[in-house]
Amino acid sequence: MTRWKNILVVIAVAIAALLAFTVGYWAHHSMRPAREFEVNTRDTAHSKVLIATQRSAFKDSIVSAVVAHLKPLAVYVKVVDVSALPQVHEADWDAIVVIHTWEMYKPQPDARRFVSRVQDLRKVVVLSTSGKGTFKIDGVDAISSASEMIDVPKRVAEIDARVDALLNQ
Repeated sequence: MTRWKNILVVIAVAIAALLAFTVGYWAHHSMRPAREFEVNTRDTAHSKVLIATQRSAFKDSIVSAVVAHLKPLAVYVKVVDVSALPQVHEADWDAIVVIHTWEMYKPQPDARRFVSRVQDLRKVVVLSTSGKGTFKIDGVDAISSASEMIDVPKRVAEIDARVDALLNQ
């Protein structure tokens, strides 16, 4: 009887440890909603750019740098959480930047659905982040990256170049 009791204790401890690890990993790595804000005014801007993102140190750094690039150009910029994408009408924007993460080998659902319903994918710039930095939504010419802070300047340069090309058409 004592042998079975010891085995059950070991199994219970293993399950508790696995559960604690899972909860800790999820709490540390899961995406939080992005803070919504606007830069410049819609009425006086010659171009409009929407940035839909998720909140993390990496993504926040990307958004801050892209916004800093667009602000002096008198471009109206609106930043929203990716969960707002179902309400976005692509015709309202000259460029749409979607920054999302892959979790459990799947893209963020709102980002995936938005990209699948967009009529003109040429006006959408997508940055997909994943652990290895290699995942992209099928059929999309996306930028892919791991969320490494050292890569922020390179990813910002890629996004800025694509947005500038869209705004200068």
